Parts: sequence; C-alpha cells; structure tokens
Amino acid sequence: MLEAAYNLFVKVLSLSAMASVLALLILLTRFLFKDRLKPTWTYLLWIPLIVRLAIPWAPESTFSIFNLLPLEKETAQSSFIPSAQSEVGFTYVPELTGGEKEPPSVTGIAKTGPLPGESTPDDVAQVNPHTDSGWEPIHVLVLVWFGGAAVVLGMSVRAQLRFTARVRQETEIHSSEVQRLFESCKQEMQVRRPVKLIGTKQIAVPTLLGVMRPKLLLPTSTLHTLETNGLRHIFLHELAHVKRHDILLNLLTGLLLAMHWFNPLLWYAARQMKEDQEVACDALALKHLEPACHRSYALTLLKLLETLPDPIRLAGTAGISSSKKEMERRIIMITRHKKFTAKSSLLGLAVIMILSGCTLTGAKLNSASAPAMSAPATFQAEVQDKNTTASGVKGTLLAEKNGITVSANPTGENTLLHKVTVDVRGEVSRTFLWNAGEDKTRPPLIEEADVNGDGTKEIFIRITTGTGTGLSMSEIHVLQPASLEELVVEDPIETLNQKLKSSITHRNNHTYVSAELDGKHLTKVYDYTEGAWGEKVGFGSIVSYELIDDQIVALMSGAASMSEFPLEVIAVYGKNLTIESAQMYYGSFISPPLSEQDIKSMMEKQLPASGWTFSKDGDQYRVDIDPLNGVGEGNSYKINPLTGTVHDVTSGSPLRSLVNLEAIDLWNFSNGTEYQKELYKLLQPIFDTEGFKPTDTDLISGFIGDGYLFSDVRQGSREFTIKVDVFTGQWEEIPDPYQ
Repeated sequence: MLEAAYNLFVKVLSLSAMASVLALLILLTRFLFKDRLKPTWTYLLWIPLIVRLAIPWAPESTFSIFNLLPLEKETAQSSFIPSAQSEVGFTYVPELTGGEKEPPSVTGIAKTGPLPGESTPDDVAQVNPHTDSGWEPIHVLVLVWFGGAAVVLGMSVRAQLRFTARVRQETEIHSSEVQRLFESCKQEMQVRRPVKLIGTKQIAVPTLLGVMRPKLLLPTSTLHTLETNGLRHIFLHELAHVKRHDILLNLLTGLLLAMHWFNPLLWYAARQMKEDQEVACDALALKHLEPACHRSYALTLLKLLETLPDPIRLAGTAGISSSKKEMERRIIMITRHKKFTAKSSLLGLAVIMILSGCTLTGAKLNSASAPAMSAPATFQAEVQDKNTTASGVKGTLLAEKNGITVSANPTGENTLLHKVTVDVRGEVSRTFLWNAGEDKTRPPLIEEADVNGDGTKEIFIRITTGTGTGLSMSEIHVLQPASLEELVVEDPIETLNQKLKSSITHRNNHTYVSAELDGKHLTKVYDYTEGAWGEKVGFGSIVSYELIDDQIVALMSGAASMSEFPLEVIAVYGKNLTIESAQMYYGSFISPPLSEQDIKSMMEKQLPASGWTFSKDGDQYRVDIDPLNGVGEGNSYKINPLTGTVHDVTSGSPLRSLVNLEAIDLWNFSNGTEYQKELYKLLQPIFDTEGFKPTDTDLISGFIGDGYLFSDVRQGSREFTIKVDVFTGQWEEIPDPYQ
C-alpha cells in the first residue's frame, strides 16, 4: 500500500513538473498574442494543461519539449522504491562474495560481474541500509502529500455542500416578465438544456450552480437594482457558461488542483484560466448584442463588481467575478470587441496545435540527444511598452496647468482605456495606457507637489475614470518631472481589505455589522436581513483621491451589501507613497471629518435666523445662542467634526447628529429620565452586536466632553471602559478615565 502511494506520488511530481513547464508556455503565449487571439482561443489555450494533468501517459516524440527538459527520464531512472525488500535494485555477484553458489536473481536477470561505474552489493547496502525497518524519510513526504490532498479536497467538497444546502430551498422566480426575458436569452444562445432561474438572498452575485441540472441563482436585489437590459446582460453571460460546460471543467480543475496542491504555479494558472473563462463568456455574450450596447454591458459588470464583497470561488459554480486588475482587461475587450477574421482563428488553432504537440508528448527515452527547437516565426509578436515616449501624439486635450498638458486618444472604438500623453512644457513627453474618460465636467487634476519628500516636486495627476449616481471613480498617477517615470503608489483597496476586521451577522430579523480598524470600532444595526449581504465589509474599486498639504489622501466606502455602506475610511499616504494612517468614519451622505463650512451650513438650517454666533473652539466648533428676549442665560453647543455629533458645552451630553439623519433627535428632551432612556436605546444595539454586558445597572458612566460618553462593560471575562458616539456607533476601548 505504501509503495503504491509512493509510485503515485512520484508520478504526480513528474506530471506537476511537466505541467509547470506547460503553464509557463501558456502564460508566455497569452502575453505575446493578447491582442491577436480571440478570447475563445485564449481560453482554449488552457485545455492542454488540463489534459496534461489528467492523463499520466503520453506518447514519445522527438518533437516533445521534454527532450530538452527530460523530466520523465529522470523520474524513470530514480524510481527506486525503498522498502523491506532491500534486494530489489542489485544482483548477487559471486566474485565479490567468496565464490559461493549464486542464488536465483530476484529480478530474473543474471550478471557475471559489475559493470564499469556500477555499485557493488556492498556499496548498495551501505548507501541504502534499510533492510529491516521498511520506513524511510521519503515515506513521510508521501504521507504529507496525501494528507494535504485529502484536506484540500475535503475543504472544497465541504464548502460546495454547504453552499448547495444554503440555496436548496430557494424557489424559482415567478415573474412572468423575467422568465420571458430569460427564455428569450436561452433561445438566442441556443441553450437547449433546462436551466432553472432561482431567486435568492443568500448570495450577492449571479451564480451558476450544478452540472447535470444547472440553476442560475439570481440575487433578489438585482431585480430591483438592474433594469431589463442589465438582466439581459447577466443572462447572456451565465448562459454562455452553460453553453461552454464551464462548471464541468471547473470541477475537473478543482480535483486536479487537490492532487497538485503543493504547486503554487498551478494555482496561479487555474486563476488565470478562470479569468480567461470570464472574458470568453463576455465575448460570446457580446456576439448577441448590438455594438451600441457593448458599453452598456461593460457598465453592468462594473455596477455588479465594484461594490461586491469577495466573489464565490467554488469548483461547482460559475459566476460573474473579476479582480480589479483583470476587470480592466475585460473592459478593454468589451469596448474594443470586434469580429475576428478566419486568419485569427487559424492562428489560434495553430498555436494550440503547436503547444499540444510539444507538451502532450513525452521525451524520447532512448534518444541520445534531442533536436534543438526554435519557435515558429508566427510566435514573434511586438510588445509595445505602455510607457513608450511618443512625440507628436495628438489627441483631445483633457487638462492643462502651468505648461503641463494631459491629452488622450482612445485605443479603440468606445473604449474606456486611452493613450494618455503627458507633456511638460514641451521639454519631455510620454504616452501611457491609462483608464481616462473624457469628462468635461470632471477634468483631470494636475498638481506639482513633493509627495515623496525627495526635495523635488513630482507631477500629481488625478483622472476621473467613471461616474455613477452621486459618485465618481478616479485614479492617480505620480510622475517624476524629469523622466516622467511613474512612481508606485500603494493600492488602498488591497491594503484596507486586509487591515479592516469586520463581520456581518443576522439574527432576530436584524443585521449586525461590526468593524475594527487600528483599535477603533464602528457598529451598525439594520432592522432587516433581506438583501445581498456579504460576510464582511469590503472595499470595491471606487476611490476618491485628494492632495492635501503635499500628502495623498484616499477616501473609500466600505460595502456590507450592494446597497448598504456602513462606513468610510480615509487613508493618508506617507513619503514612501504607502498608507501611513487610516481612519474609519460613519458612512453618510456627507464625508467626515466635517469641514467648518459643512457644519455651519447644516447648523444654520436648525437655528433661528439671528441671535447666535459660530466659532472655532480648539478641535471642535461652537454655537452660542443669545438668551430669549435678552433675559437669562443663552445656550451653547459644540460640534465634533469627526462624528458630526452636536453636544452640550456644559455637560458634554450628545443631543443630535448632523450625519446620521435616522437617529432620534435629543435636542428638545428636557426631562432627564426620558433623555437617559433614549440614550439607552441608542447604546443598546452596540451592546447587542459586540456582546457587551454593563458592569453596573447604569449603562452610562459619564460624558467625555466631546459628544462621546463612557460605558463600563464586560465582554466574556474581560472588564474595560469604552468611549462611544451613540449616533454613529463609533467606539474604542480606553483606560479608566477616572484613574
């Protein structure tokens, strides 16, 4: 049994090594032919890799690339199996043992003496002294491999079964209009297999599930957020997965990855294959759309993917998913979609045949030398550096400041990517491939500032890349002024998705969101559970950048679902262009921290027309109201710009929120008992979410003087003090303020 496992392990190692070579060739081919192969052929490039992993046998060929890398030869020559049968592997030689009678050869082959360079039995016994134990270090590796494969496969099956169980009880969508649209799309795609259309609240992204009886799981929220054209785009994309039998291929890939779990290159290759699968489905869907609708299709994908948490990654599913980097590639393909000629199809077929011929065959084991191989002429492709200097490039002028101009040329019809030329006073010019929309209402921002502290002012360019309802997306580029070399700026999305710790739970018809960033917390409770909620708060690609006092600042909204954004994060960059600090705020219609103008404008709407003054008081703002009819004392209030909470100057007790318009207004509560009761109502959801228990009968132990209040709490066996803003749910653990 152990020897059989060892033999299997050796074969898996051999296949993994050969598949790694093939994967590298495929990745190289994708790079060289990225603009010349249609998406379908690019996706089909991965089929030889699946075949190589799935079929352990291959015919010998002098054309095989493994004649140059004889992996099969080395494996065959080193296939000695350590075991208790130590005689296997050498033959008894009488001349070396005192002329005793030769016993029968174990292998059935008699030798007359040692060959030149051959080890004698004594030598072999010294090199392999394991005649009794039957257990070798290599066997430990075999067991580790076998255990790892079992764990990976078990986790995959468990996740698949749990997901299937979650959606098993969901029912079909009964809307006749949606069903008619779905059936129409099936006819267009010529999908004759029965596919059920299921509405569910369990997922946030449209997902295809099942090999034999596929189901299209459609989040119920998409029925409300997408119009008919958007639904049609989703249906065409998912039916493309059905038509191509992608789920079956994904299942096979998942099984093979479990066998080769130790090879990171194959995991990366599988991820790239999945991305090519998505692009191929986009291309098939676009064939059934008019060219004028291609941009609309791209915007539908953006709408789905920009605000989603992590996509579902199960072998038995296929859903609309993409990374930020890969999303750019998909948008290019969609907006530049064109009909490929028969010549391009012949090129794709030739590339796959060459790849298959030289990698799905084995090395010629008896050949003395392998012929040198050179790539066919058709493999030569020009790779254009996206930063190549381009003199005399003309295009639409997007912005100009201090002699620095930014102009753009589309790279294709209706494309979202442009060849953007930056010219610095006619002295140096360079062209980049950037995402840049020609939006006259939001032209690029050009600034010169020393953002990295090297004593030289860099060129800071912010370009609007897309717009939506009440929001805009932007990207920034920082260039060296002399060479226009682009500096690397840390991606805030990737960093914050790793740093922010959060959870989203549902119970008692409520949804509880808890988030923590650098020791500061934010809690929010929704009085419903319907919707496409994620398992944690995530950040999409929507980032707003600013340049403040020579520092780059990024503002991002954290999404709990496609429609709920409970928090915002402001990230400040340091001189090394990495995030130096990040602060979490309550998600609102107006982004904190509030400016003086924001606070004054909002307070003016809630105060008398006259008889009050507005001023700055330390790190807060103050409003003083004159006494009524000049009799008695007036009232004074402060506003905390970090939370938007208005509080009493004397007691520090919170009164109203300028950002959470759904919170109860405590401004006019004159009865202390009623005021305290309402404060408890605001504080209780935080206790429910975080599992806090008060250490005293009174939930509130004091006011801090800036709109926050103190509360002594117990969480498990720990007792500590927190300061809380009851309107926004922002809180943090602090030392005992009275010690």
